[in-house]
Amino acid sequence: MDKRRSTYSGDESAVVITGHKSKGHAIPYGTKVDGVLFDGYPQLVKEQGSATATYRVLKEKDVMVAMRDGVRIAVDIYRPENTDEKFPAILAWGVWGKDTQEAVGWQAEFPQPYYDSALWDGTMEAGDYNFTVPRGYIHVIPDPRGIGNSEGYGTPGKSPHDPEDIYDLIEWLAVQPWCNGKVGMMGPSSYSIAQMKVAPLRPPHLVALHPDGNPCGNGDYFHGIYDTLPYHILIGRHGNDSCWVPPNYAFTPPEPFSMSLPDIKERIAEAKNHPDIKYNSKMYSHIVYPRKHPVLFDTLIYSFHPRPFAPYNPIEHFGATPHLGEVTLPMYVGTPWLTRLYIWSTFESWDSVGTPEGQKKLFLPPPGDSPRPYAEYHDETLRWYDYWLKGIDTGVMDEPPIKMFVMGINKWRFENEWPLKRTEWTKYYLQSGGGLSPTAGSAGGTESFTQPAANVDPTVYCLRYTTEPLAEDTEITGPIALHLEASIDIDDTNWMADLVDIAPDGSRRLISLGFLKAAFRAIDPARSKPYRPVHPKQDPVPVTPGQVVGYDIAMMPTANVFKKGHRIELVIRNQDDLHSRLGTWGVYHLPFMRSVTHTIHFGQSHVLLPLVPAQR
Repeated sequence: MDKRRSTYSGDESAVVITGHKSKGHAIPYGTKVDGVLFDGYPQLVKEQGSATATYRVLKEKDVMVAMRDGVRIAVDIYRPENTDEKFPAILAWGVWGKDTQEAVGWQAEFPQPYYDSALWDGTMEAGDYNFTVPRGYIHVIPDPRGIGNSEGYGTPGKSPHDPEDIYDLIEWLAVQPWCNGKVGMMGPSSYSIAQMKVAPLRPPHLVALHPDGNPCGNGDYFHGIYDTLPYHILIGRHGNDSCWVPPNYAFTPPEPFSMSLPDIKERIAEAKNHPDIKYNSKMYSHIVYPRKHPVLFDTLIYSFHPRPFAPYNPIEHFGATPHLGEVTLPMYVGTPWLTRLYIWSTFESWDSVGTPEGQKKLFLPPPGDSPRPYAEYHDETLRWYDYWLKGIDTGVMDEPPIKMFVMGINKWRFENEWPLKRTEWTKYYLQSGGGLSPTAGSAGGTESFTQPAANVDPTVYCLRYTTEPLAEDTEITGPIALHLEASIDIDDTNWMADLVDIAPDGSRRLISLGFLKAAFRAIDPARSKPYRPVHPKQDPVPVTPGQVVGYDIAMMPTANVFKKGHRIELVIRNQDDLHSRLGTWGVYHLPFMRSVTHTIHFGQSHVLLPLVPAQR
């Protein structure tokens, strides 16, 4: 039955475009831009903005600012030196330690690319004050309460992304003698979470947002497989991450939130006996020692019986935001392609926020997290804030709303909506023998692959479905969904899928990924679309062994031109490769610790691809 079973390596397909560096591509105002490809990210030049470094940087360390409850937070302020002028402020509020962010001052000239650098540190995200300040901005980096020199560790009901604290600092900044009363925010990940948390409160002096790498969402892309990456970010296992920052004074580690649940003993017993936990000593230790890492304990406990918004919120740090529709400020949101924590939530935010049309923009750079320190695309950031905070009509608001990098041809272009109106939604069916084509597969045909438990055999097995070499350049841009008709021989499994661009020389480039735990296969019909299945957060429902079940799996949105002679491949598997480069960086899902045979049923199993005709 497993005669076509193949082995899988996480390193077999490129996940970044090594050596590529995008720069701004200036375009005279009035130039036709629809359908035009650019070598760099296009920028309409209407009025010259803050492009020239004019001011020297004055640094003020550990300015103590009182919050409404009297707790003082420590703030570093970088502002133009020796001037009586007033400037707008850009606030970078995040959990990674303001004193660590000082290193941007000497590291920005040595950018460390994601994946290709041993020193890439994802926590270096507060922005390059040596770029913003000389161009007439105040760059503000605080430590949230309970971090570094800030007071208030363990304040009941308060988190490091507490919206009231962020609100209070914004309003304090606005009335300082060196501020013009206008405040914006910037930064990815934690620094984006802070923006989305405070925006619904509408601080009077917060004018606009720039969440660049935004992990804030309500779970429209929930797939039920436990992702270890957030935990590895917190403990510093992801790349060269510097990990969570505690206070600089004695403190008592907190008890996990979920220990107060009335059924916590039953939940702990269930987790201890779950194969994915009991055969993984690291994860088992976090269950039997809850204070070892409270956030991991909470998220593991929560993962067995997820709820949209629990009384305790164990994933607060990673941006669950129930009020996206109340975000109404002008917003320039972005994420690189293929960033698993950011890409789905960025598109969910794009769809869900209440920001008026014409005041929200989407920026989609090349795949993989941007180099660190976070210093790329700052020219684009300042074009946005020149308009909103300085009143300079740079041309940024005259551009179409979406600015995106297209893989395969490595060019940029503008778009007006997402998904693209000209999309030709096309089903590519899985074929017996490994084919992939717009022709429906033979009904009644099947093939299988067995994945042993990782403690029995760490090899990752898969099935591959591949098109013939393409007769012409073929663009796939938009959301992607996989529909599988399949059966398994036990009551659950993890479904994982890769979409790959294969060149004639055999080199491979990853285009998209998708995941779904079989027990969370239920569909929310009110929120789902054919190209975007949504799975509700609810109790798992076991699969009947041997029963043919339909699985709808959301895959990462993408933009790629498969060149003539290339092939499109779909890889179906059950595990991540923990021995790969990303696996050793902590980028993997919790292994499924039971052996399971997966049987694909042909006929209606297909991947829905957003084919985009060439613009003439």
